[in-house]
Amino acid sequence: MRLSTHALFLTAALAASSCATYQAKWDEKITTPTTPNDAATTALTEGDAAWEARSDKAKLMEAFAKWEAAFEKAPTAELAAKISRAHYLYGDGYLALENNAEGRDAEYQKGLDWATRSLSMAAPEFAKAMTEGKKHAEAITLAPKEAVPGMYWYATNLGKWAAGKGFATRLRYKDDIKATMEHVKKLDEMYFYAAPWRYFGSFEAVTAGLAGGSLEKSEVNYKKAVELAPNYLGTKVLWAEYLCTKKQDKETFKKLLDEVIAADAKVDPAIAPENTIEQLKAKKLLGEIDEKF
Repeated sequence: MRLSTHALFLTAALAASSCATYQAKWDEKITTPTTPNDAATTALTEGDAAWEARSDKAKLMEAFAKWEAAFEKAPTAELAAKISRAHYLYGDGYLALENNAEGRDAEYQKGLDWATRSLSMAAPEFAKAMTEGKKHAEAITLAPKEAVPGMYWYATNLGKWAAGKGFATRLRYKDDIKATMEHVKKLDEMYFYAAPWRYFGSFEAVTAGLAGGSLEKSEVNYKKAVELAPNYLGTKVLWAEYLCTKKQDKETFKKLLDEVIAADAKVDPAIAPENTIEQLKAKKLLGEIDEKF
């Protein structure tokens, strides 16, 4: 049954009154040492080595622990973004596959905290505008290309964190995340294997029928992401999970996930661990096919 306009507004109002809030510390002061620090260099090198072995969960945990130690002594926007990505991978990959929702969402929040630091350092004009009370969608346009990693991991972690808090929280941050991803796409559409295109594939599917999304636009975005970055298997997993289930397209759901499982996860060594995790996600989704269709 279609809700009346009044009912929709009432639902939105009730949702807004009960949603969770993420308190970003845009005014956090980060002091950069003026002299080289051997301990920071050692921790950074050890963290980089552990990251290369991130297909082992323990090594991934070691990577962000070492990087966090390095950041304390020699903070940079680039390092903060790397730490954010590592926490996201730990939560969205390992903990999600273990069905540890509480731990997963805690990692998204840690990823958010680190992305906030990265974005604040790389885009001080944006951070200043936020502390002055500007709207996020307006302020984010002040961020330069150097801030793309911080922006992307901020939006990605925020989206997953909000989803874990429920519809009301997702609705609250929808426009901020969208504006951030639009700016990332404008500055670098190929960042992290055409990630902005992949994001809008999911965004259009999730918001279709609820908040102005379009299933047709979703498919266009997913197809573009696959065209631009065919070796990143996560795009097809998201396509199946969000668009195919929304359309109740069981045939394409199975086809996409079978393609992911059959693919060579190591075709691009730089993302072999991520692709291996996506293959595990694909197998998990296929195991749930009768529940979804």
